[in-house]
Amino acid sequence: MSSVTAESSGSGSVPERARVRHGGSGPSPSLAVVEAIADLAGVDPADLPEEGVVLYEHVDPDALNSLVAGRSDADVSLTVAGYDVRVGPDSAVAQRSGN
Repeated sequence: MSSVTAESSGSGSVPERARVRHGGSGPSPSLAVVEAIADLAGVDPADLPEEGVVLYEHVDPDALNSLVAGRSDADVSLTVAGYDVRVGPDSAVAQRSGN
């Protein structure tokens, strides 16, 4: 399982961003996106559909993996159900839209 790094800007405040590293022995880029959004939503990744977040309704996960995996110049940005996501060469970073 991967580790999520939460970033907040105040004492005890809700995390504003979540970063999940992907590749190597970690999750695929698309799974890293799901894990980062789940962390911000405060739910298990398997429960995201109940929160109205279904990744494949916004992007083809296989296409995202193909665009990013193993590329040092990867930089994909997308919005998924109210979350702004940037997928780079080694991590996915999600934040609530408008932050």
